Amino acid sequence: MRAAILIMVPLAFFVACGGSGGSGTPTGPFQVTLTSAGASPGSFTALSQAEVQFTNNDSVNHQISSSTCPEMSTPPLPPGMNATVMLAVGPKSCTFNDSPTGFQGSVNILAPGNGY
Repeated sequence: MRAAILIMVPLAFFVACGGSGGSGTPTGPFQVTLTSAGASPGSFTALSQAEVQFTNNDSVNHQISSSTCPEMSTPPLPPGMNATVMLAVGPKSCTFNDSPTGFQGSVNILAPGNGY
């Protein structure tokens, strides 16, 4: 019984101190909704290599494109469908466009180790 307590105490300490994320740092996956009004949220901050899921909640196809961060580009998304992309290593600022709305959004990608 004593051995079990000694093993559990360090484990409980590790869990209480946290293993990832820490102090509210955004780790994702980030949910971005696409509607006739554009993308929501339109801008956010994320850790390097976080995932972003774009979900089409409109009645027409949407497509995300980005010349600053091509990894964010998606194929055309029919209504009700989604696509998940992985952000690049930061620090980096990206803009993305939602067609057909023409809405432009932005993502601030933090440097590796920032918030881990």
